[in-house]
Amino acid sequence: VQSTRTVREPAIRGKIFDRNGIALADNRPNYKVVMFLEELRPLFQSTFKEVRSGYQSLTRSERTELGKLTRYGVASNIWFQVTSIVGPPMKLHRRNFERHYKDKLYVPLTIVKDLTGEQVAQFVEKGAHIPGVDMEHQSIRQYPNGSLASHVLGYLQKSDPMKQEDAEEFSYHKIDYKGVSGIERIFDNVLSGEAGVKSILINNLMFRQEETVFEEPVPGDNLYLTLDARIQLASEEALASMGPKTMGAVVVMDVNNGDVVAMASAPTYDPNEFVERFNEINSDPLLPQLNRAAYGIYAPGSIFKMVVGMAFLENGVDPRNVYESLGYLRLNGRFIDDTAEAGQYDFYRAFAKSSNSYFIEHGLAVGIETLIDWGDRFFIGQKTGLLPQQELGGAFPSIERVRKGWHEGETANLCIGQGAIAVTPLQMAVMTAAVANGGTVYKPRIASRVEPQRGMMSRQAREFPAGVIRGKIGASKRVIQILHDAMLLDVAGGEGSGHKAKVEGLNIGGKTGTAETNKRINGRKIKDTWFVSFAPVEAPKYAVVVLIVDGLSGGGSCAPIARQIYEVIRDLDDSPNSSRLDRPMGNLLSANDSF
Repeated sequence: VQSTRTVREPAIRGKIFDRNGIALADNRPNYKVVMFLEELRPLFQSTFKEVRSGYQSLTRSERTELGKLTRYGVASNIWFQVTSIVGPPMKLHRRNFERHYKDKLYVPLTIVKDLTGEQVAQFVEKGAHIPGVDMEHQSIRQYPNGSLASHVLGYLQKSDPMKQEDAEEFSYHKIDYKGVSGIERIFDNVLSGEAGVKSILINNLMFRQEETVFEEPVPGDNLYLTLDARIQLASEEALASMGPKTMGAVVVMDVNNGDVVAMASAPTYDPNEFVERFNEINSDPLLPQLNRAAYGIYAPGSIFKMVVGMAFLENGVDPRNVYESLGYLRLNGRFIDDTAEAGQYDFYRAFAKSSNSYFIEHGLAVGIETLIDWGDRFFIGQKTGLLPQQELGGAFPSIERVRKGWHEGETANLCIGQGAIAVTPLQMAVMTAAVANGGTVYKPRIASRVEPQRGMMSRQAREFPAGVIRGKIGASKRVIQILHDAMLLDVAGGEGSGHKAKVEGLNIGGKTGTAETNKRINGRKIKDTWFVSFAPVEAPKYAVVVLIVDGLSGGGSCAPIARQIYEVIRDLDDSPNSSRLDRPMGNLLSANDSF
């Protein structure tokens, strides 16, 4: 009796490259031997009849149990034959077999996978006579650089074949994968391609008699990101230099078009191991799977003084006017300590020393509604749209809220980036880039273009537009220049809190931030520490934002990380064709390599 098997053939997944054609996500061939249980039914039945003849009478439950035992015995013998050919003989666990037979009869049972070339040759030579088994070849996702950009790339999981729209059309579904996080998820439809269909005619001896391909699988398109793998690597290594328990993030952005050049989060994980180590990674209290750059929200602390400063400078405050600080501020009977010592401060010194008193005094003078207006111009506390469903908006007060009930103490907290405000590092990169470029808020971009894989030239490549403007902050050139000068002094000046970010031969403008929080680790309150920056000040190109959770201070914990990144950026600008990918990455693939 002949039978026909209709098989769904997954397509080869598209690759993911950085802006220079370095492969960040690729595919590797995977050979495995599988057992088609449906094809073994005649053998199950004939064996059962032979075994049953040895019993005079059996109850229904005894016949059922004998049938199960017979099926297992047949499959177990085949399993043993195959494993004996390609390696040490292995036993088929009955519980696993019964579970597969009951719940997943529509997919073949994998006997061995990840065969070497030698094992493939052994099976072809010695295993062709074994009924109900066959060798399958399928591409498997591979991340050739390990953990590099893992939070951006995301990871895959095996898809449930019965949840496919066309599930009922197939007798068998080969294992397929879908993106569930990061770029792999956002662009899953682009990368996954279109599954093919083939029909296999099986003869009465359970061997393939004829195979007809109705539709060839259509490979997914390749995706190019705006990331620079060299700067991405520098960002991850800089975060890692703080120790294995570091929780933090880095975002590097092109200030002139919003392209994300690097996005790193710590701790990290290797997406090659994610499926196998899911429970371990998912239960880690440091949350290595969390993309803190876009999905973590934190109090900005003093980096928000950039916005507050612009608000009162545009409102007429002379940056050279001197303010006498007592080292604290008294507000409605409440004493607010200043992290800067008592003394005289103009805007530049107050910015460099991060004087809370100075910024609260001038922020209160312009009023909460003006501060909110300026925060809204930067879209503070709003999602950027870069990673749909994978980023948080944070928090920022609205005009409606403050008009319903608000007090000066809340405004004072807002002036120093605390209280009713929470942001992501990605949002702060957008803010810093806008200050750097003179006032344009760009919609960040991380995917630059899609191209068909080799051999699919009939399909069209397409670009994702760069430099999409989200808004203009409306700041005057005078105020922008004042802020640029103050940020330069924060790094290069003698009193600046960001001096540890200083790099020889590169003028960096920056601002540190240290925010008290109510979050606790081991019972103690922790700080969110920041350093936001751009360079070179005279011709801004890159914004670099660093966040460290539970850091000492923005200047002590974050500025040194930025320095390491800027050193690489400086060297790359001097030698743009150089490659620093000297971590075990000798097998890096370029866009010209094929699977």
